[in-house]
Amino acid sequence: MVRRNAMAARRIGFLSPCSGQRGFSLLEMMVALAILTVVIGIAVDGLTQMQRRDFAEQSKTDTVQETRDFVDQMVRDLHDVGYPPRVVFVNKPACTGNSNISCSLISFSSTQIIYEGDLDGTGTVYRVFMQLKVPASGKCPCVLQRGVLTKAAVVANPALQPTYFTEVNGVLNSGDGAGGSTYGITLPGPDSYSTYATANVFDAYDINAAPVIPCGDATACASIDSVQITANVASKFADPKTQTYSVYSITSKARVNNAQDDGGIIP
Repeated sequence: MVRRNAMAARRIGFLSPCSGQRGFSLLEMMVALAILTVVIGIAVDGLTQMQRRDFAEQSKTDTVQETRDFVDQMVRDLHDVGYPPRVVFVNKPACTGNSNISCSLISFSSTQIIYEGDLDGTGTVYRVFMQLKVPASGKCPCVLQRGVLTKAAVVANPALQPTYFTEVNGVLNSGDGAGGSTYGITLPGPDSYSTYATANVFDAYDINAAPVIPCGDATACASIDSVQITANVASKFADPKTQTYSVYSITSKARVNNAQDDGGIIP
């Protein structure tokens, strides 16, 4: 009778102490939890590193594209200075104060250039301002800016300044035209970026490819035959492993349809 009852108990799920089946102990659960925590930690760290790497790589691509677009814009601009074209006039009439005539290049230095031209083919003369702007810290990375005003607006108000809509951030070079730099460079991380600082943002050359010194009006700048722009630009995000910033150097040169090709300027 007792044996029959024991067998019945086993059939309905009661286990004897000697059956050998048991649950996890507290120690085993703690060990399993610790292993799981380590695995999850490794996975999260890998995802974090991957995301940082993705940010860094995307920053490199954006930096190069942004700089190339800016440089290409300047080259297109310079091809359109000197409106109307030289075939229209044997001797170009006075351009200063005349909103319908471009004075071509009217100011040049190693960190700023100002020029005039018909940029959109409509006959409207614009004045273009390109400059390197230093942040409040007084050190680069700096910002390369482009702003545009109609010449009519400038003639009406010579003190008028443009709004700068097109910019390149992270510019390291601020050459002073004499082999030095106008501003220093401050970037976190182990590397020094001083070798990028001394390149001039803008260089100008005459028809014989000789460097032209800075000039501040159309007559003084009339000898400029070509302009070169150089941008040494640091990416926005450091490499997650080395903590250094990739620097890209982009240079382009454009020949200018300047006043000396139009028979001279009469300011």
